[in-house]
Amino acid sequence: MRFILLLLMGCLLLTGHAALAAQQQRILLGDSTTELTLRDASFFYDYDKQIKEADDVLRFAQHFSALNEVEKRPQHALYSKWAWLKLDNRSNTTDWVMSFGFARLPKLAVYVLEDGRFKQIHTQDAAARFEQRPIQDPQMYLPLAIKPGHSEYLIEFQTFANAPANLRLHSQAHYLSTSQISILTNASLAGVVAAILLIVIVNLAFNRNTTNVFYALWTFLFLLIVIDMAGFTFQYFWPNHGFFSGQFSIALMAIVPIFHLLFVRGFLQLKHYHPTLNTFYVGATWLYILLVPTALYLQSVYYNLLASTFIIPLFVYTCLWSFRQKGPGMRTFTYSLINHLVFLNLLTIVGASYGNLIDLFQITSFIKVGYLIEVLLFTVALALQHKSLQGQLVRHLEQQVNALNRTVVSERQVVNEQVNQLKAKEEQLFTDLSHELRTPLTVMKIQVESLQYNIVENVEDSYAKLMAKIDELHKFIDQLMLVTTDKDVANILNKEDIKVAHFINETFQTCMTYVDPKKARLEITNRLDPHFTMQFDRRSIGNAILEVVKNALKYGGDGVDIKMSAQVTEQHLVLRIEDSGMPLSYDAHRQLFQPLFREEASRSSLSGGKGMGLAVCKKIVECHGGKIESHNSLLGGLCIEIILPTSEVDVALA
Repeated sequence: MRFILLLLMGCLLLTGHAALAAQQQRILLGDSTTELTLRDASFFYDYDKQIKEADDVLRFAQHFSALNEVEKRPQHALYSKWAWLKLDNRSNTTDWVMSFGFARLPKLAVYVLEDGRFKQIHTQDAAARFEQRPIQDPQMYLPLAIKPGHSEYLIEFQTFANAPANLRLHSQAHYLSTSQISILTNASLAGVVAAILLIVIVNLAFNRNTTNVFYALWTFLFLLIVIDMAGFTFQYFWPNHGFFSGQFSIALMAIVPIFHLLFVRGFLQLKHYHPTLNTFYVGATWLYILLVPTALYLQSVYYNLLASTFIIPLFVYTCLWSFRQKGPGMRTFTYSLINHLVFLNLLTIVGASYGNLIDLFQITSFIKVGYLIEVLLFTVALALQHKSLQGQLVRHLEQQVNALNRTVVSERQVVNEQVNQLKAKEEQLFTDLSHELRTPLTVMKIQVESLQYNIVENVEDSYAKLMAKIDELHKFIDQLMLVTTDKDVANILNKEDIKVAHFINETFQTCMTYVDPKKARLEITNRLDPHFTMQFDRRSIGNAILEVVKNALKYGGDGVDIKMSAQVTEQHLVLRIEDSGMPLSYDAHRQLFQPLFREEASRSSLSGGKGMGLAVCKKIVECHGGKIESHNSLLGGLCIEIILPTSEVDVALA
């Protein structure tokens, strides 16, 4: 019996508590009231869409409670929040204005209790145009005509990301001042961010790298967020597209973390200094990228905010790691990232967004202030980093200038040496020319004097010798002009398609006519494809090969072995002539293809020639776009290589 009595008393106490909870204390409006926070109203969060129409509220009255007692739980979809206002207007003012702390609301409906029923006095949805607002203000304001005495209003509203709304009542005068301050504050903030963006763009123009690009894009997105949260985008950019305005806000909040991660990753150079951490950032970036279309499809950034919650440990570790680094601007960068953690990840996202765990009513202010501080600190960090880089650049330039000065001094010495060498070569050239010209001229003078005094036995033979010397001198002058002028011999070459293997065999047979089998031996190795053809002047290249062979016969000595070979590489035809004579010195190789060069210092003509043959060969080969080189042969003597380009090679089948 006692147990039953206690049970009945408990039920009565619970019923009384519920009735007491449902009995809301009326909110007093007096003559001195200019602004009133409506947190003392009764609230109900309709997670399960139980209230179909306003009159259903009367049946759910026992579920309404104070804001700090409302059950709060995460929801990926938007849901309606109901606020029941029981007012006692004891002032002489009936014109009041309600604010919500947002520029837009996806849904808003206002009812007044009349004759025991709630009558709708205002409604709008996500597609509403700006001109449909009862007050044309960037922020969302709603006029209320509150009669003197007792009155009850029912507010149904939805918010972006289900964030808590800051419901307030304003007098007309207070509304005007609040609106003006809000517009000026948001415009000033947008101006500050725009100025920072301009600095970032100028920095990007002088320091073009991906990190600065990501930072510029992230700053630009922050500027758009400031303008959007201020309500300027909806009012001035697309006032007739309410639904698009909501999608634009969702897209901004979904995209901005992507460039934030890219900038952090680039600034810290994680790819080089912390590859493991870089991998996590790459994965998080791809996650945010995939969540962008998801947010637009679901018209909710719930999962984006959820990802921003899970990324908090990554940011915490990044702060600890970057704080220990000694690079320029790293401490400032760490402070900016800590600011991001506090204002955006912890307070805004975890506290007030998807879960409503904390009743933060200035969520838009937290977002704008948090981003502003972060942008300022990031800009300072970049400036410090660039200052350090500029210092390094100045030191590097100083080193380069010093190195350049040393190079100039060294080059001046080299030029002086080259000038001296050139003078020596010039003197040697005049000496050689005088010798080469004096010898035939002396012979010619003797022949002429012999003819003049009739002391020759055979006049015709003397005239023949005289003409031979004149022809020899004429040929020498022609060769000298050929190798010492800039005349383009290539224009007079008769280039044609030639089967190289057959041409080399013919040239070898020509060379054999100059070989005395008792004094020399000439061999050939020709494994070229018989169909391999290329364009060159048959006569000039043949003469060049013949001149090299004659040079080997002349200076190789008795019993000299001469080998000719040909091979084709990827880009060149290489003709090689080597002998078993005496090797040359390094200086001799350097001067071998110079006009009038002969290794014997006395320039005796006993060996024949005037030192012009190889110089002419070089001129011919160069006019074909090739080159001629010399080095000592494995046979013991000299090896000369004629290298011709195969760029015009045409491989044809006979």
